[in-house]
Amino acid sequence: MFNFNLPLRSVQLILAIIALGLNGYVTSWYLHHTHPSTTPSSPPYLVFVAIFTLLTLPYLFPNPVLAGSNKPNGRFFNKWVILALDSLTCLLWFAGYVALAVFHQGLILCGPCDVMVGGVIVGALAWATFLASTVLASLHIMRTRRASSQQTHAGWIGKEESVQI
Repeated sequence: MFNFNLPLRSVQLILAIIALGLNGYVTSWYLHHTHPSTTPSSPPYLVFVAIFTLLTLPYLFPNPVLAGSNKPNGRFFNKWVILALDSLTCLLWFAGYVALAVFHQGLILCGPCDVMVGGVIVGALAWATFLASTVLASLHIMRTRRASSQQTHAGWIGKEESVQI
């Protein structure tokens, strides 16, 4: 079975970098062209979510890949932490792109409208990728819930399970 971890995490990294640029531009535009107290909260929130994603991906990237080398559960790999990080990031992206879309709908005059629409699209795509990784992490936990403590997590996303003896 195909290991979805590396391509999925790579797409998440690329989308976080793009979202950081788009929403950073929108935030900067509002700070320089309007009064700072009238700056909307959704673009800076999505900047925070992109930074949070960039901070969590170094933990999420290598763990399933390293676990595939027949090493037992290390002190760095915990399937529950990965599920929690994926779930939290999924919720943050969902809240951010919905808030930005709602804010965009209420605008009459808009300076960076096209960039804001791009931010909504990238946020929705990032949410979809984190939803997929959350579902895959949940399925992994369901498959390994009765495994012994010596279980390797090679089957994290798409590989066969193996048990060390």
